[in-house]
Amino acid sequence: MGHYDPWESGSRTRLRSDFLDGMRCYEERDLEGALDMFRAADELAEMDDIYQSRYTSFHGLVRVFMGDEHGVKLCRKAAVGEVEDVEVYYNLAMAEHKLGDRGGAYMALRRGLVIDAEHQGLQRLAKEFNLRARRPVIPWVSRDNLLNRALGQLFHRRCKPR
Repeated sequence: MGHYDPWESGSRTRLRSDFLDGMRCYEERDLEGALDMFRAADELAEMDDIYQSRYTSFHGLVRVFMGDEHGVKLCRKAAVGEVEDVEVYYNLAMAEHKLGDRGGAYMALRRGLVIDAEHQGLQRLAKEFNLRARRPVIPWVSRDNLLNRALGQLFHRRCKPR
């Protein structure tokens, strides 16, 4: 059996133009425009398009940013079986983090770092998660308890290097 090159077919060689337009809108913080373009890319892409997972993940991420909690399902769907596109895991981590699912965000972060340990967005998230990874001052009380939060702020502020 010969070697299969996923880059050789025309529809799979480059990103769709509607996706690129969506990226421009996303970078300009035009979420409604980005949503329209990402939805089009996601729904109109060929079945063999190697970027399908990326289209779906950006579609889901923008939906989450616009307040649609169900957008995370698209991000999760995009991540199923993805082994090469680190952006898919970054988007999933961002969506899970936005919705307050630390476990899901952390898992997506770890999987993304396996693909690309140098990804700047994932590195930033890893640092942010490590800040909250400290144990609560009073372990048998919830970390969100007012007393635990106040003591934690006092304790950790005193322990910072100057």
